[in-house]
Amino acid sequence: MTQPLLSYKNVCKSYQQRQILNNVNLDIEPGMVVGLLGKNGAGKTTLLRNALGLLTPEQGSVHVFGEKSNELSAHNKTRIGYVAQQTFGYEGFKIADALALHRSFYPDWDEVLENKWLTRFELNPTTAINDLSIGQRQTLALIMAMAYRPKLLILDEPVASLDPIARREFMGDLFDLALDSDSGILFSSHITSDIERVASHIALIKDGELLIMDELDLIRDTVRKVSFADSRVDLSAYKVLNKQPNSAIIYGYTGQDIAGSIAINALSLEQLFVELHG
Repeated sequence: MTQPLLSYKNVCKSYQQRQILNNVNLDIEPGMVVGLLGKNGAGKTTLLRNALGLLTPEQGSVHVFGEKSNELSAHNKTRIGYVAQQTFGYEGFKIADALALHRSFYPDWDEVLENKWLTRFELNPTTAINDLSIGQRQTLALIMAMAYRPKLLILDEPVASLDPIARREFMGDLFDLALDSDSGILFSSHITSDIERVASHIALIKDGELLIMDELDLIRDTVRKVSFADSRVDLSAYKVLNKQPNSAIIYGYTGQDIAGSIAINALSLEQLFVELHG
């Protein structure tokens, strides 16, 4: 059995008496592109920072390449790519100089890939970092995180500052990286269209709890909104993600009749997000 690149086991984390993560279990395998979906404040960033060893869970464990995330060897640290929500350093540098310094730490750096992305996103190597827009800085941070083809790529809202065209192109590159390098990718977002474009799996988090972690197609096929007149309708055969007086969101539906239901409707990923958080 292949060892997960990243593994969360029963992870709990709180801050100022507020539960941020509650018993999270999640494995990232090679070739998986996992979209971590949740609204702002759901616990996405805390989950990612635990993977990097920047935070330590109060309960449970996080392992990266089989090592505890806060005790990673120098070698394994070079196999991780990370882009935070807010970047970045290298003020006073030009793009070319910043890339040269960053490149020096990674023997497997792909300069062809670097140049391809610089051209695609219209970044001039002679431009000063201080003169870049927020979106351009984010693009450069993505290049720095991906050009050495890390085995595990962790991205926190990676394209929130990019325009729609750049977002679409980057998301395509993200999927190609996972396929070409057999890498695992975990990226957080609350933009459902970005996740649907590239994710192989969805990890849906709400109030620190991982409600769903499964293949995107399976989630589409088995999540339903059930409407009913009597709240006593029996839904015990399914995982109930959310229940209201006259409806419920269920997971695990495979086409059977549900006694007492008025309607059973499929949901898009965006509709699911709204139903769970609206």
